[in-house]
Amino acid sequence: MKILVPIDGSEASRRSVNVAKEVGRQFEAEIAVITVVPETSVFEQYPTNFPYNLELERANNDRAQKVLEDVKTAMSDYPYPVATYYVKGNPAHQIVKFAEEHHVSLIVMGNRGLGAFSRTLLGSVSNKVINSSNVSVLVVKGDGKDVKKGA
Repeated sequence: MKILVPIDGSEASRRSVNVAKEVGRQFEAEIAVITVVPETSVFEQYPTNFPYNLELERANNDRAQKVLEDVKTAMSDYPYPVATYYVKGNPAHQIVKFAEEHHVSLIVMGNRGLGAFSRTLLGSVSNKVINSSNVSVLVVKGDGKDVKKGA
């Protein structure tokens, strides 16, 4: 069995790592952890913004490396194989694509707690993954601390 855990460094993704470890231990599963950074193609349209684009890309790379290093530390006591991946693109699309290409059995991901109105307008990554993946998805709900009031 292989479990995919998409992370972004948020508290919700940290909780999903812990749940994936619990499930993974029960099934002696390999865990793949992925972080997806959206591409910065908007800036590429304007040549004068090239330095800003490079700086933003560097910051995204640094953040992704930090997030993956943190999860490696959190997974250090996990007894089965763990691999980490960093990709660019649309997060929901890249998660679904990765799951299909790597024959994942289960996706375990956090829910950011967006309200119904925001979800209707924007769609959350977890919602998009649930609706477009052929792989089962376990959404780890937050404890309510990171949910915006009135949303």
